[in-house]
Amino acid sequence: MSEMLVIDTTGRSDYPPEALAHLEGLSVRIEPAKAVQEDDVIAAARGATAILVTAAYVTRRVQEALQPELRTVVRYGVGLDRIDLDAAREIGIEVRNTTDFCTNEVADQSLALIMALSRRICIHANAVREGNWGRRGEGPILRLSGRRAGVIGFGAIGRAVCRRLQAVGMEVVSHDPYADEAAARAVDVALVPMEELVATSHVISVNCPLNDETRGLIGAGEFAAMAPGTLIVNTGRGGIIDENALVEALRSGMVAGAGLDVLEQEPPPADHPLLAMENVIITPHMAASSQEAMEELVLGVFRNLGEALRATQ
Repeated sequence: MSEMLVIDTTGRSDYPPEALAHLEGLSVRIEPAKAVQEDDVIAAARGATAILVTAAYVTRRVQEALQPELRTVVRYGVGLDRIDLDAAREIGIEVRNTTDFCTNEVADQSLALIMALSRRICIHANAVREGNWGRRGEGPILRLSGRRAGVIGFGAIGRAVCRRLQAVGMEVVSHDPYADEAAARAVDVALVPMEELVATSHVISVNCPLNDETRGLIGAGEFAAMAPGTLIVNTGRGGIIDENALVEALRSGMVAGAGLDVLEQEPPPADHPLLAMENVIITPHMAASSQEAMEELVLGVFRNLGEALRATQ
């Protein structure tokens, strides 16, 4: 059995025994390489049967350059927006992600951002730290119970967000053109057109992947259709929301607050207008994080890797 080379583009080289157990019986050599940009990935992964990726760009150019050896790409995480899936299908490269990773963590982060915005927690906590005791008068504190929440995306994370919002007494609707209507009805969530969701929801949570269909999904037209005072949270991907349009919607008061774990550019430039707005909460793309999730992620990646490598033999 010839040895198969696996390149971990995250630079990681230490793995728990229970992860490596998924490669038992295979002849595999794993080498670390810090690689994100196309040229770096190509240089690092020459001769590799498989590559493990998080932030690395696996474009058509990368995939073609790594032929004929490259057969598998395994992602640490769920999102596949940096991997050219059309090219992978055409070339015959299997792409795997860890679909059961961080569902609860991201849903918790979505709910936490919604509650922090509705209660204006960060604004008041910062005021106290600055020596200003007492409720800040700018903007209302909103009761979530009895209001409508719109969840964009009804995948595993979207469904988990729906359950959390229902638990605090909100009526929940969702938009997802690929969702099963019967499954949504079974958990008392109505699937509605995008136009209805943005026009009737007091709170909007973005929990869909970034792809050609969702890039720029929420722009100036969608913000104009929202009721004044809407809250919006994004724990999906930055490119789903047009940030320039969001800035204008916040300035006009159409959007009362935004909670963003993801941005179009990460980290954002120091002069990004969203950073100066007190009704905006920005966290550093950490919604997926927890000790348990990180441990489960490595196990999931190596399970996928082992299955994929066995299939190539």
